[in-house]
This record gives sequence, C-alpha cells and structure tokens, in this order.
Amino acid sequence: MASSLTLGRGLFFLGNLLYSAGAFAADWNETHIHNPKWPPHARFHNGQTMSLGVLLSLTSTYFAFRPAFSRLTPGEARHSVLSAAVIGSLYCAAGVSAIFYPGTHWFDPEYEMKGFTQRELFSGVSERKMKPWSQYEILY
Repeated sequence: MASSLTLGRGLFFLGNLLYSAGAFAADWNETHIHNPKWPPHARFHNGQTMSLGVLLSLTSTYFAFRPAFSRLTPGEARHSVLSAAVIGSLYCAAGVSAIFYPGTHWFDPEYEMKGFTQRELFSGVSERKMKPWSQYEILY
C-alpha cells in the first residue's frame, strides 16, 4: 500500500475542499440563491449545481486516497489518480461549457464585474485540476 498522506493527496484534498467551499461562498448571496429576480426553479438548479460540486469533490478525494487504503496494483493506483483528477475537474469543465448555451452570459448585468469573469475562474481551476500527470510523481 502507498503512503497514506503525500503532497499530491494533500493537494487534491486542499483543492477539493477550497473549491467546494468557494462554490457555496460564491452562490449563497444576492447574485444567486437570494436573487429576488430568480424563479424557484432557477434556484433549484443552482442548489443542484452546488451539491454536485461537493459530490464531485468528495468522489475525487476518494479516488485520490484510494491507493493509500486499498491493495491496488501500480496500474490501478495510477488509474485511481487519473480518475481523481478527471472527476475533480468536471464541475469547472461544465462551467466553461455553460456559456455556449443560448441566452447565457457570465454575469447578470447588475452584477457584472469589469475585468474579471467566471471564464477566468473556471478555466484556471480546470487547467490545474486536469494535469494529473503532474500529480503522479508527487502522489507516491
């Protein structure tokens, strides 16, 4: 069995923890959940999205730590790490793709921030979470 705590596993855990908390911090306010202009079904989907982010983070963390607590072959352990990276990046990949749906925009007009959009946030996090090959060497 691999060591239970490595730098790579710590980075997966920290990234997943921060991303899950950040999604709630970004959406639990007047721009999303408490936005009086949003109909109830829009809030439902926002809640669904926040919960999905937490579930993906938990699943990613499981796959990152799985080699430490299971008897896996080296190939299975590497596949588990790859799964952790891919699963951990799906939320951001969906965020990047959301702009391609009809009628979407990065912000509602009254909340637009000049010089920064969710595009930069989702793209940056996706890029960092989708580099599993850089995690392999520090994971073991």
